[in-house]
Amino acid sequence: MIKIIPVIVSFVPLFLHSPYLWQAWMGSRLDHWDWIFYLISIPAVLWAVYREKFGKCDFYALLILIPSLLLTFSVQIHHINAVAVASAVGVIFSAVWLIGSWRLAYRVLPAVIILLLGTPSSSYQLSLLMMCQVTAAWAVKMLLTMLCLCWIWYTKRTGYELKRGTVFFIAAVIATGFVLLHSKEFYFKGTGFIPDFPTHCGDFWGRSLQVDENTKRFFVTGTVRQYRYTKNDADISVLAVKCGKNIHEIHPASHCLRTSLWTVNSEKILYLHDKFAVTEIDAEKGGTRILVWVWYSSEKLSTPGFLGFRRHFEPDGNYHTYQISIIMSGDVEKSRNELKKFMQALTLRSE
Repeated sequence: MIKIIPVIVSFVPLFLHSPYLWQAWMGSRLDHWDWIFYLISIPAVLWAVYREKFGKCDFYALLILIPSLLLTFSVQIHHINAVAVASAVGVIFSAVWLIGSWRLAYRVLPAVIILLLGTPSSSYQLSLLMMCQVTAAWAVKMLLTMLCLCWIWYTKRTGYELKRGTVFFIAAVIATGFVLLHSKEFYFKGTGFIPDFPTHCGDFWGRSLQVDENTKRFFVTGTVRQYRYTKNDADISVLAVKCGKNIHEIHPASHCLRTSLWTVNSEKILYLHDKFAVTEIDAEKGGTRILVWVWYSSEKLSTPGFLGFRRHFEPDGNYHTYQISIIMSGDVEKSRNELKKFMQALTLRSE
């Protein structure tokens, strides 16, 4: 019974992050239902450890415990709350491994994976990887949960156990793939760019639009402005949202589009120069195809992607998100050039 005390203590880091989890579940449309995975993990872990006993201490667990502790308690340095929460789960897993042996750790590993599926932003990560609706990504997470429950059942029935080296290798491959996929977006920090939108902008003439009710409901506490600019055959729409300090009012543009039933054909980072970049989204609905540029900005910095924004977010910041889109009447390059001209006119006016 003495060995269970360190395991109980290992839940402290996750408990310390509970205010952030609660805020994410209550305030973010992307993470609203992820508490279900935390709920499912409780019977899953009880089932996994039923009639299991603590084994000998395994100090290989320190390879996970030490970095997990560093990451979960250094959130004020790296500012990635999702990483801090996932690391707190890593502390629990490695504590079970350290105190109870690899055999016991392997038994609870499926329950730990279910717990990780409740990490904020995980639904968006999966939807970005699969280029699908966040609701579809959430359904995939439920499927993974069912597979983890089947994993527990199979392990309890057969006693099968993967070697710890195999599990380490699989985890390293997944982590490496994630870092390679998002490294540019995570670490790029551009110049802050918060433009005003005048009636006359270069060769473009524009006007302010009345914000529709759906957009108001989507950005509940944000200050929303919409504009439309035209020049010859170019038709550009602007969505500008001031979200202030409310991180959950910043939404991924591709999520907004999919929620409005647009099909996202592609999504990539486009560097306009060394100190500024946007996310470029090619989307279509019905017979209309649009090219969208997105960036997130405070007075201090800008970032092209939602994950980069979450990486650089500071609680005392004042944040804005911008989406400018053009209806594509020709090829992508022609529409891209029109957006570049519009952005250059905005930049010159702001300098």
